[in-house]
Amino acid sequence: MAPLGPSIADTGSQYYTFRVIKLASIDAQRHYKVWIAVPKKKAPAQGYPILYLLDGNSSLSRLKASQLQGMSEKNPAVLVFIGYDTPLPFDLTARSFDYTPLARNAAEGNAMLGRGRVGGGSAIFRSLLEQKIIPQSEAALPINQAQRSLWGHSFGGLFVLDTYLHSTRFSHYFSASPSLGQGFQFLVDDIQAQTGNPATLTLMVGSSQPARAGGSPAIDLSPRVEQWQKQGLNISIVHYPGLSHGAMFGASLQDTLNKVSQ
Repeated sequence: MAPLGPSIADTGSQYYTFRVIKLASIDAQRHYKVWIAVPKKKAPAQGYPILYLLDGNSSLSRLKASQLQGMSEKNPAVLVFIGYDTPLPFDLTARSFDYTPLARNAAEGNAMLGRGRVGGGSAIFRSLLEQKIIPQSEAALPINQAQRSLWGHSFGGLFVLDTYLHSTRFSHYFSASPSLGQGFQFLVDDIQAQTGNPATLTLMVGSSQPARAGGSPAIDLSPRVEQWQKQGLNISIVHYPGLSHGAMFGASLQDTLNKVSQ
């Protein structure tokens, strides 16, 4: 958790321009920094696709000039990195609250997530995302409303699943290594009850993810995905052989950036 150095947003890009907005939660306990990266290439007639990325400090730090060049040569998306006003890669306390839903009952876990961190704030954070972050990020930009995507990893992957269930603002969802085994299995059952959701959901899962100490084994989502597809839901799963939970952050991020700019 060493402080991050300058990112490409600081050094500049030949292919994208960057701007920053700052916001606070309604209770002023969490402070956000959001980087908006806009292609210098002219928008297509239908507008730019747009991708919102959670853990914005860390995800932005992995963005390279060569990748922006490759995206610019195709159909580049506007990129919105939703982070926290900190020099660190993560604000662990804030993301634990923002990215996790309220627990259903004691058997599925409670609001305490370990190390004194409190969860259960996903609905509050989603309200901030929909009412402030999205409008401010997209202001004066030609955006293709049918190509708005959301990516998140770990707790961020949980937030993506929860938002798939409770929002209509995104057309594409990318959930990487969602931390279902930490008391949030009920999200899988909630997806099972979905009918008629037109959005696409891509689950991105590594195959080298050991169970947490004393916890249950990782949840195999493949049979569930088959059932969801039979229900007519546009849900798919991508396996990353040999990748651990941590390694899935970078791998899923890079693949999602490539996917939204095809």
